[in-house]
Amino acid sequence: MTPKLNFKQIEMLWTVVTSGSISAAAKQLDVTQPAVSRMLAQTEAQVGVALFERIRGRLRPAKALNDLLPEIDRAQKALQRVNDMTRALVDSRGGVLKVASNPSLSTHVMPRALAAFRERYPGTFLRFQTETTIQEVAEKLLSGEVDAAVLTIPAEHPFLTSQTLCEGRLVAVIPTAYEVSRKRHVSLADLVDFPQIVVGERLHFGMVAANAFARAGLAPKVMADVPTSHLACALANTGMGYAIVDEFSVAENIWPQLRVVPIDEPLPLRMLLVHAADRPLSEVAKRFAQVLRGLYRNE
Repeated sequence: MTPKLNFKQIEMLWTVVTSGSISAAAKQLDVTQPAVSRMLAQTEAQVGVALFERIRGRLRPAKALNDLLPEIDRAQKALQRVNDMTRALVDSRGGVLKVASNPSLSTHVMPRALAAFRERYPGTFLRFQTETTIQEVAEKLLSGEVDAAVLTIPAEHPFLTSQTLCEGRLVAVIPTAYEVSRKRHVSLADLVDFPQIVVGERLHFGMVAANAFARAGLAPKVMADVPTSHLACALANTGMGYAIVDEFSVAENIWPQLRVVPIDEPLPLRMLLVHAADRPLSEVAKRFAQVLRGLYRNE
């Protein structure tokens, strides 16, 4: 008879892999260490192969388990979706909001919006995550792991659809030690002689800034490339250089050594609500979109 694993065994294997030890897995699963050891031994006996290698007291997935891990990951996510749907059925007044954003929105926009949403719909359970690229976002949306995503990067994907929530622009974050930071607004020519921290030379913000400099016939002095606006601000705050970031990520300037300065050249962007094209927005996601629009309609 072909061996079959149940969800408890799958959950146990995944937890041991991600936690790195039986004792840590037992804590996460809220069971005793001997209980995890027994289940692991029973599972290995059931499948007929060793699933872990014991190396210096640590467990490492054996080849057989490594081959299973992608499917175990999918099973875990499917179980999470079932749990989310169950939670929504139990509390039909609230439900579950499963939403993602790109990192630049995660430090101010999304916390503010989620707090306002919870205040209006206190029965809703929130599941929030961040993704850097549209490919990562698409994977989450198309698998159903999230219902909607709020993005300031283009949602150009054949199986996604989007709607504009509000308009915005890119701005400069400049160390206060730079005299140019005292200006009420700056041009790209004002910035070109200072070291620049780029938010992804091959990502949307970085390419928009690079194209703007090229159109102006200017060559910026790029000295660092980072994947997110938050990291760019953290480096700029040390005085290493300036960065060009989306205005939403610095809506509340938490960096004491930086000034946020508008740029003369038009560098527009849009905040988008994105979801799978073949699946209508859930009611809870529609309610969240209304809250988000209300917060940023006049800003």
